[in-house]
Amino acid sequence: MLRNVRKMLKNRKGFTLVEVIVVAVIVAVLAAVAIPLYLGYIESSKVNVANNIAGSAASFLAAARNSNAPAGSFALVLNPGETWTYLPTGATSAVTFKCPDK
Repeated sequence: MLRNVRKMLKNRKGFTLVEVIVVAVIVAVLAAVAIPLYLGYIESSKVNVANNIAGSAASFLAAARNSNAPAGSFALVLNPGETWTYLPTGATSAVTFKCPDK
């Protein structure tokens, strides 16, 4: 009898339909859980990037507002990848703002 079992196992090739269905269900359940989490992580990272950019821009504009320079000298054209540095009168360090590429 042991020889027959060994012979059957040796001749067996591939997977049964039940095995394939079980694997497909497991993959589907994992995907159903992982995809929404992944999309949430992407959305939260975009929000964090936007907050960082807004904070940098606010710091730059606050430094410009607090300086003694005329108001018309701070007209900015925001081009992707450009960096602006502003040193207020009497300040010891400059404020730098880099516009993101995207």
